[in-house]
Amino acid sequence: MRSYFLHEAGRLSMADVPDPECGAEEIILETEAVSICSTDVSYFRGHLVPERWPVIPGHEYVGRVVEVGTALRGKIRQEERITYWGQTDFGGLAEYRAVRPLLPGVSNRETSWLTDRGFADAHQAAAVVLPAHLPNRLATLIEPLTSVLRTVLSHPPRPGDTIVILGAGPTALIAIQVLRHCHAAGSLVVVERDAARRATALRLGADLVFDPITDADALRGLADDHLGAFADYVFDALPHVDSTSKASGVRAAAMQLLKATGKYVLFGATAIPQAIDTWLLLAKGLKFVAAPFDVRAFPMSRTAHVIKVATNLVDSGVLDIDQLITGTVSFWDEGGVGRVFSEYGHNGTLRTSIAFDATSDNALKTARSDKRNSVELLSHHR
Repeated sequence: MRSYFLHEAGRLSMADVPDPECGAEEIILETEAVSICSTDVSYFRGHLVPERWPVIPGHEYVGRVVEVGTALRGKIRQEERITYWGQTDFGGLAEYRAVRPLLPGVSNRETSWLTDRGFADAHQAAAVVLPAHLPNRLATLIEPLTSVLRTVLSHPPRPGDTIVILGAGPTALIAIQVLRHCHAAGSLVVVERDAARRATALRLGADLVFDPITDADALRGLADDHLGAFADYVFDALPHVDSTSKASGVRAAAMQLLKATGKYVLFGATAIPQAIDTWLLLAKGLKFVAAPFDVRAFPMSRTAHVIKVATNLVDSGVLDIDQLITGTVSFWDEGGVGRVFSEYGHNGTLRTSIAFDATSDNALKTARSDKRNSVELLSHHR
């Protein structure tokens, strides 16, 4: 099968790799769409580092079942579409992938292992069968919505709280809607560099928006006017802030806005140490919290129920997800996929969906169809 590899930070290319084999507790998925997120780009930019190179990026994923392991027969059917949360950040940007699914309400054995990155992860992924009518471009965003829900359900604001959201990328824009529609937020204030993203934040429910550089004085004035007690809750969706940039003080500005003992929720992640104002943390007694990846604290079987709720929120239209997809690129367009990584976040762009049916190369389509028919035939004989 064809797959994209990150060989090291900044170096992405397509290559041939063996097709995955189906274990007893696994399913084989034929990939239909993958959206590229800031985590993928953080590996590309060197802000996150895997346990070893190379890696296949991609985890905001939709695939169609082409083979079912013996232990899952009767629980999952061929041709069903699946999306999942967990089972590493990698493996999605390929024609096929193997997943060990944990479905909500279905009893499966959850097993774990200690990663080199400091937490216990499950061998399985929280998974859900998608409604047949739900478009792939929307279904790929169930994964980041699940991440937002895990975080907010673990550390909810109170109804009517004033909330500051750092960033207005796709996950922050999801968080705006979750906090507004599901947690009765009082006022939502967004701090974001990009003007187009600030405009989108306003359309999706933000009450006020600020540029952390040009509006720095206004943010300080807001803190001063409220005697350092403007906000109850901060949702930090920034994955990485360069310590040499003019926006390097954005987290301190958010801490200045928080009331004493206010809640500062970390969502974005980077392996590069970030500046935190320890004096404000101490002086105000701020609560820094996050939803753990460690399955000993938040089992994957519980996340399976969260991803079910996320699917219902997208399918029902409670959240406006379509605005967050600002581009589609064919999987077979290697240059186009490379630009998705290198130009991520430029000019107000949000998520780009990598589509596996958006190719004019009929030979590739035919070969892929023949391969799927062979897998289905083999599965029937096992």
